[in-house]
Amino acid sequence: MADRIAIGTVCVVYVLLMIYLATGVRILRADPHAPPRRRRPERRGRREFLRQVIGTYVGGWLLLMVVIVGYYGGLARHDPSFVLHAVTGTLALLGLTLPIFLAASWAATRRASRRVPPPGAEP
Repeated sequence: MADRIAIGTVCVVYVLLMIYLATGVRILRADPHAPPRRRRPERRGRREFLRQVIGTYVGGWLLLMVVIVGYYGGLARHDPSFVLHAVTGTLALLGLTLPIFLAASWAATRRASRRVPPPGAEP
């Protein structure tokens, strides 16, 4: 019975997350010609790049921790030492993979910036 509840809960959360993401994509694609609604000018440079990459990385880790603690601590009723090992293990994995993630993000950004002409340039 507990397995059915756990599987059902995970499926419901997954479906809700996918609906949330699909709604966000539809909102972004609603009017592609509309100017972006930003209150501050777009920042560029290494500092902004690192801020975005680290923010994405830390946000992903926090989401992973919410899932682990919510599932294993709340539904599966594992002991607290498991959650401690999950936190320290994922932090170690983050430390190992961050340089690869930074390099891949930098390469993708460089490739995208070569395709897009600078503002005010003639087509």
